[in-house]
Amino acid sequence: MDLPDIEICEIPAGQYPLGDEALLASRPEHTVHLKAYAVARTAVTNAQYAAFLAADGYNNPAYWTEMGWRWRRGKSNERPVFWDDRRFNAPDQPVVGVSWYEALAFTVWLASVAGLPWRLPTEAEWEAAARGVEGRAPLPRVYNTAERGVGRPWPVTKPSNESWCGAADLCGNVWEWCSTRWGRNWQTMEYGYPYNAGDGREDLQGSYARVMRGGSWFDPLSEANPANRGRYLPGSRGSNIGFRLARSII
Repeated sequence: MDLPDIEICEIPAGQYPLGDEALLASRPEHTVHLKAYAVARTAVTNAQYAAFLAADGYNNPAYWTEMGWRWRRGKSNERPVFWDDRRFNAPDQPVVGVSWYEALAFTVWLASVAGLPWRLPTEAEWEAAARGVEGRAPLPRVYNTAERGVGRPWPVTKPSNESWCGAADLCGNVWEWCSTRWGRNWQTMEYGYPYNAGDGREDLQGSYARVMRGGSWFDPLSEANPANRGRYLPGSRGSNIGFRLARSII
């Protein structure tokens, strides 16, 4: 079986700024110390996700959390929602229509077969990859948001905005699932800032709403603020939601 080829961008250990006082859910502005890690240069593509389907990942409970497997068994779907939709299924487009449970299962599968600690990024890691130690948004701001009128995610091969670490399209194109809990439902924020990885927000079990970052082709530019904390229920699947990989540096 051919494994997905994942190009990475390394982020050194250090202090990184988080938050934006102009956004209620992103207050207060603060810094967080992160260990060295890497993020994938692009969101996971349809071509990369196809390897998980080929490996019959939807029928192996070893790759799913308890709640994820319960969600999977309660659904007839064995692939992303828009897998057969021509607007969204080009091989080099980000995979969309995947729930948080599906995104997490993909990372567990890939880690097991590749022998590397692939996972979803925490929201702190995601924001640091987007903003860097200076706390700046990616420039130039060539974002695929609703104002641009593209009407779909553009391919990861399209020259576009890159953050300080070289990661492409962290802002715009598709929302990206993070590992981090938001709360028991999407209306109630139980895990606010300051960010504290040790308070339970990085527990992967349960059916908590999860943070997603970056905005999308469907949403206005204001949502693409790299400090903006979006969220959705873990079983939700949208044409504007995908994910990106992360892993610790080993």
